[in-house]
Amino acid sequence: MPFNIIPLFVVLFCSGCVALYPAQWEAITLKDELTGKETCRVRALSPIQTHSSFYPMVDMTDNQIRIGMHSPDENPLPVGDIKLRIDNQYGFLIKQEDMNYYLQPQIDISPQALVGYGRHLNHSNKSKLTELQLSFAAATAKALTSTSPYTVVSGEVAKKIFTQMLTGKFLDYRIMPTDQHSGTNGRYPLNADFLKALEVCDIDWYQ
Repeated sequence: MPFNIIPLFVVLFCSGCVALYPAQWEAITLKDELTGKETCRVRALSPIQTHSSFYPMVDMTDNQIRIGMHSPDENPLPVGDIKLRIDNQYGFLIKQEDMNYYLQPQIDISPQALVGYGRHLNHSNKSKLTELQLSFAAATAKALTSTSPYTVVSGEVAKKIFTQMLTGKFLDYRIMPTDQHSGTNGRYPLNADFLKALEVCDIDWYQ
């Protein structure tokens, strides 16, 4: 068999395989422009990252760990629903609509931000004001969920995934298709770079 045929044979043979590329896990610091709050995030980027590549992320917010997938920085799109699996263990289905409000980019819902509602707020009692703020929060959460550039999970599910990641070898992911992008799947290695990045962000466990 000619040598130049071998690479083509390998590509055809593995056309149905999960894409596995070498990746560098890194720790980055993000700053919320509204609140000034800084968050240390661990993420993995492939050397052949493209404008359509999704990448995994791990960080802490409000003392809770969250894990999921992020859309490309150059082309931030709503990720939608995802599936994560560590090695050959059971997988986790994470739905974008299930994300808690505090995981979304925050918005000011204080009375000062309710432009146009001033004359109503002046005559509202405390319970009415609270009700109005909760109504704005619910509407905001729903809107932000549908446009979030990442899909993550927190709570007990995140703790289980994180525990498996600490001792696992690979993170397999599947991005479900949406109206804005097609479905895709792949695999990232859980190597020494991952553990080192967690140490930089001081994420040794959940708090």
